[in-house]
Parts: sequence; structure tokens; C-alpha cells
Amino acid sequence: MKKMMCCLLVITMSGVISGCQFKDIDKRSFVLAIGIDRPEDKGKRDQFEVTLKMAIPEGDPSQRSQESIVITEIAESVPEAVRLAKSKMDKELDFSHCKTMIYGEFIAKDNITPLVDWSSRRRDIQLIMFVAVGLPNAKEVVKMQTKSERLPGNALILGLSKEGTESPYIKSVYSFDLSRRATERGLDPIMPVVTAKHPDMLIIDKVALFNKQKMITLLTPDETRMLNLLSSNNLRSSFKVDAEDASFDFNLESSKSKYRIRTGKEGRAVIEYHLSGKASVEENRNGAPITGPVLSAFSKAASKKWEKDSTELFKKIHASGVDPFGWGLRYYSRHWNNATEQKDWERLYPELEFQVKADVKIKYTGMIR
Repeated sequence: MKKMMCCLLVITMSGVISGCQFKDIDKRSFVLAIGIDRPEDKGKRDQFEVTLKMAIPEGDPSQRSQESIVITEIAESVPEAVRLAKSKMDKELDFSHCKTMIYGEFIAKDNITPLVDWSSRRRDIQLIMFVAVGLPNAKEVVKMQTKSERLPGNALILGLSKEGTESPYIKSVYSFDLSRRATERGLDPIMPVVTAKHPDMLIIDKVALFNKQKMITLLTPDETRMLNLLSSNNLRSSFKVDAEDASFDFNLESSKSKYRIRTGKEGRAVIEYHLSGKASVEENRNGAPITGPVLSAFSKAASKKWEKDSTELFKKIHASGVDPFGWGLRYYSRHWNNATEQKDWERLYPELEFQVKADVKIKYTGMIR
């Protein structure tokens, strides 16, 4: 009787066990970058142009090749374009190593919501991939192959991740953070901008600001650097300042930014920022002797410049009606009336006031040999 029961159990379980779908590495094509645009044909502007950049696996690990495969398909949806791309390949497309997703300018100015949803739902796309806006379009950025690139798509990965260059003009944004910002109240999406400059250069020095659906404005390189200074600690950068009839550059050794939201006159919301940093003189353009009083004057001038530049950036962002810093989210976290807090913030936001206090201390004149 026990044998009969065991046989019956084995037969029953065998019906629900699926077969092995594992495919060897030599039967896979690894997608390293995705670019999504609107087609140039005006009659197809409601469709998607999807560009996939794939690496060619090498049998010998010591052999490094820049060869890659780039496939572009146009379809009514991104999943359909991916299925069409599969018909052109003799191997299975594998997105598990995809590290970058580039949104074309037309897509960014239209609606990124369906693409954010697709990349979040697809099981084999990691949410730790980097996202960016591509100019003039995503296809040109994905296809670009720089001379310094040792592996296909590696230039994009190293630039956007800061694993290679560490530029104060680059803002790294992960896919999971973009998805969170696209749905979280009081926090809006941002993405770095990658410009393809022929013949073989990728420039990343701007940031695009979004509302929940589309790109609203672009920040200049200097504004992007200030955004990085205001949203992160210990930014590695140098700044130019004019003071005491002299012009000099100082290099940041450490920096810190913090803020609070308080109630000002007539019930208005006031955002108070405090910036601090320690720096050293990197270049003295006039060649004048640097003494203690001169360093003190330089520090005051640098502090005033930070206050001026950050206030101008806040006003530009405020005029755009977006919230990349999460001021609204901070307000919600300090006010626990869920029924009215959103309406209260929507009432306060148009009349926001900004107060910035900066304290830059230049303590070192630099190494002179």
C-alpha cells in the first residue's frame, strides 16, 4: 500500500515540475545597453525605436575585443520591439548584464512612465542599472564607441557609475531610484544627460529635471555641479572665485549640506540651507602673496559665491515647478496629518522662500616646491 501511495505521489508531482530552460553561455547574447527613441518618421511618432547593444562572448578570457552587435527595431511597444530583435539573433537575448538604459530626447519630453514601468517589471533587468537622457538621441549614444573603450558599452558604464572618472558634473541615477521618484509624492525624477559628440566622444555634464512624466528643463554644467554639492557630501571639485582684485581657484577637501523647512512670515514656508566646506588654494592667477588675511578674504568671497549660485539654482528649480531635492517629502515626514499635508504643501510650494548660509574655510595654500 505504501509503495502504491509513493508511486501515485511521484506521478502527481511530475505533472507540475517544469523542464529545465537553462541555456549555456555560448547560446546567449548579453545586452549591455538599451536606447529608446521615437522614430524619425513623423507617421510613426507614436511608436518606439529600441536599440540594443550586445557583446560578443570571447572564448579566450585573455582576448579583449571591442566588437559588438547593435540592433534597432521599431514597434508599438518596447516588449514587441525586443521580440522582433530576437528574430534577428541566433542566440537568446539576456538582459541580466544590462547596465545602462538611455532615454531619447523625444521620449524624455513626452512621457517616460511606460518605460520606467517596463524596466521595473521585467524579471531579468536589474534595477541597479544606470539611466540617462541621450542627445541628440538614444541610438547615437548607445552606438558610440570611444577609442578608450576596452569592452562594448563600458564607456557609458564607467562614466555614469563614476567607477572610472569622478566628475562633479555627473549625477549618477539608478533605475530603482528613477522608479521611486516617478511614484513618490514630494520627490521628482532627475537624470544625467549624455551627449554623443562625433567621432568618438561621450560628454556627461548636465542634468535633466522631470515632473512625474516628462522632462521640464535642463541644468547647465555649473548648475549641475551646484546640485551635486547640495545633494551630496564631500564633493570633489574646484571653484573659481574673484576677490580682493585677485582671481583664484580653490579645491574642496570636504563639503557638507543640510537644510530644514520652517514657517516664516504670513505662514510661508522657508527652506534654510547651510553649506560648509574645507578647501585649499589650487591656483593663484595673479601671483600675489597669500597671507592669513588674504586667505580669510578668499574664504568670505567663496562663501558668498556659494550662497549666490545656490540661491539662483533654487529659484530656477522652483520656477520649473519640480522638486528634485525632496522638499515635499521632508515636509510630509514632519507633518503627520495625512488627510491635509499634501494640500498644505501644494499651497505653500508656489511661495517658497530660500535662505542660504555658506561657510567655506580655505586653510591651506597648496603645495609649493
